[in-house]
Formats: sequence, C-alpha cells, structure tokens
Amino acid sequence: MRLRRLLLPIAAGTAVWYLRSVYRFRDPVRVPPPQSDVVLSPADGVVSFVRRVEAGKVQSDALNAALNVGDLLGTAAAIPDGWLMGVFVGPLDVHYVYGPVGGQVTTVQHTGSRRDVALLGAAEALSMLAGQPTDLLAGRGTLENERLGAVIEGEVGPVTVTLVAPGAGLQATSYLKAGDRASAGHKAAFLAEGGLVVVHFPAALMPQVSVGERVVGAQTVIASGARR
Repeated sequence: MRLRRLLLPIAAGTAVWYLRSVYRFRDPVRVPPPQSDVVLSPADGVVSFVRRVEAGKVQSDALNAALNVGDLLGTAAAIPDGWLMGVFVGPLDVHYVYGPVGGQVTTVQHTGSRRDVALLGAAEALSMLAGQPTDLLAGRGTLENERLGAVIEGEVGPVTVTLVAPGAGLQATSYLKAGDRASAGHKAAFLAEGGLVVVHFPAALMPQVSVGERVVGAQTVIASGARR
C-alpha cells in the first residue's frame, strides 16, 4: 500500500512531464489534398463555431450583438463578406498550425490582450470533456485575449488565420511574415499552449464542416466552392 502511494505521484508526474515536454511537440506527417481551390483546416481540434460575415460584422446570438470581425481577427485589413470559423486546439491536439491556402502573405499583425481570460470556464471544459461542442465566439477570452493574425491572398481570395491565446499569454511562434509565399498544408506557426484558431474565408466558398466536428490540420477541407 505504501509503495502504491509512492508510485502514484511519480507516475502522474511522469505523465505530465511527457505531455508537456514530448507529446505536444509531436510533428506528424501531413499530406494535404491536391485541390488548390479549397481551404484546409489550419489546426487539429474541434469546430467551435461557424458564422456568416456580412459588412465586416458577425452576429453573436449569446450576446445578441453584431461583433466587429476585424477586432476578432486582430487585423486592420478590410474584412469582406464571408464566413468565420473557430477551431479549438486542446492540450492533447497537435499544436502546429498549418497554412489553410497557398498564396502571398500580405499581413501579419500582433494584438496584445485587453485582459487575460481563460477561453474555457469550468462549464465549458466539462462540456468539451463530454464531447459537446462549446460556442466560444461570445466568450470574453475570444474577444479580449492576445492574438496573432495573418492574411494570405490565395487562389480563393484573402484568407485570414488568427491564433487566440487560451488564457494568460499566446505563447505562439509564427513562421510567416508579410511578403512570404505560403504553401497550403505547410507549417505556419506553433501554438505552445493550444487555444483558438479563427479562420475567415470569402463568401464565394461554402463551409464543409459543422460545429462539433473534429478536424485535422492540413488535411480536412473546411471550405470549398461546392456544397457538401
């Protein structure tokens, strides 16, 4: 019994060390599909929201308000009509972020936090653990946390990818800078603590995934010119 009491904390500590120091840095081989007129998922995770964007605004049912998409994406670039999609990257997901399209990187912009707020509260965390999707669009963390946005001008039009901090600090390493040529499915950033990855794509495309679906970075087609 005494030996078991000694071994349990050692095993727990080893598991935490492995998750933090080894598992989250795994770099699986990803082969993107050959189509050039689609948007790929920029990250592994669960789709948290899919919303229509009109006149640079997106409606939040929970807040009963229209939110400025430019503020959500953390970029001063003009936001045309289109779609806004959020993918929550959890602690057990691959933490690399991939280019959703190929094209010219026109903007990379960092926005500091107004207030550090956990993306998931206790209720949201329990919901996610139970396999139920959580709409993070109206959360204070989504609206106020530190973020890093990049705009890629691809064949399908401008696509914006923004990394939102899960709480205190973004801890993201970006591999893109303005003027670079991005490739679809290639690594664009590393999100050390996970978080929310928000994608905006043009209205000419249609979402190909729904809220609650699990997506795979660089492989899952999240938008194309044809309906599912």
